[in-house]
Amino acid sequence: MKLKEMRIGSCVLEVGADSARLSAPITCADEQPRELWYSLPAAHADWFATDRCDGFVVALLLQAMERNENIVTDAPMSSRLWHSLSQFYIPMMTQAFPNLHRIKIVPAALTTETQPAAGVATGFSGGIDSFAAVVRHFAQEKSPEHRVTHFLFHNVGSHGNKSPEADRNLFRQRYALVQPFAKEVEIPTVPVDSNLAYAFPIDFMKMHHALNASVLLVLQNQFRRYFYASTYKYVDCRVAPVKDIAYLDPMAVHLLSTEGLDCVSTGSEMSRVEKTALVATYEPSHRYLNVCVDAAFEGRNCSVCFKCRRTMLTLELLGLDHLYGQVFDFEKFAKVRQRYLKEIILHYPHSFEQEIAEAFYAPRSRAWRWLIKAGGWYRQHRQYRKK
Repeated sequence: MKLKEMRIGSCVLEVGADSARLSAPITCADEQPRELWYSLPAAHADWFATDRCDGFVVALLLQAMERNENIVTDAPMSSRLWHSLSQFYIPMMTQAFPNLHRIKIVPAALTTETQPAAGVATGFSGGIDSFAAVVRHFAQEKSPEHRVTHFLFHNVGSHGNKSPEADRNLFRQRYALVQPFAKEVEIPTVPVDSNLAYAFPIDFMKMHHALNASVLLVLQNQFRRYFYASTYKYVDCRVAPVKDIAYLDPMAVHLLSTEGLDCVSTGSEMSRVEKTALVATYEPSHRYLNVCVDAAFEGRNCSVCFKCRRTMLTLELLGLDHLYGQVFDFEKFAKVRQRYLKEIILHYPHSFEQEIAEAFYAPRSRAWRWLIKAGGWYRQHRQYRKK
């Protein structure tokens, strides 16, 4: 049986007074054509790679696999990327997400040509993973070839799913918050907007490294290396059914590279506690660390959401909480701290909570260590009683 097709048309670049937009028409079976676009300030219009459709393919690949539709392109693809996706990435994703299907990518042509590019980019959001990448590949980097030259700030699905207007407003607010740090360290920071999350509704947690890498792939004229700040340490990463694609980062991100763009997963060499300790050695993080997921706080740290709690308790355990009084409200956190400690026990052995639990309880009494071990039993027992 022949599969249906998702056709990606040729790229079109439009440059206005303030912004430049690269778009491509997307046609699926029995559906009205849609347009997928990326935009950035007009001054950077020449960053767009208009001679290939690499970014559009990667942006839509997992959606096409979910729909069980082959991807057919009217523009060329980079040969290395096409080979890696077809031979390795697609089979890997089907093992991690059983709802995905093996599909074919049929490009109009394959190319090995590259544009001379000098930029080294990483996405910067101000979180722990993000700051750890900055410390490793900017502040501490000794090799000029690997040192970050640009920060990118993307809108590809991480700013909510309320409405395009509300999500884009949060995108702008969060971008404004990272600007002071970027100016302080004199690194150009470029916002890249997109309608990806709305043209093809997505589950961001199952797609984020592909969605973020798609931005770099449409900007191949400018960048030759991309450091993607990964979440989980190597020992926790695996190719198996998962809810978060981040567990696959070390095995998958490099498969999104081309002849001219090297995509690199960074951060899995450290645990979350180790990353937090590393970030704390970098003084600007004391003023600019931003981990919050609560959109109601307009990008500022609420000090009570799960990411704020996790970070604040880790800083406390490391004896570094006094350094972050400018970005966190520790009095507010104190009101939910005891409840969070109980949650850590009940959620053990989730990797992040496990790390915090081990760091918190290891120096304490045998009774506390027993509670940690008993946490898994208690959770199962409580679920059994509910039945």
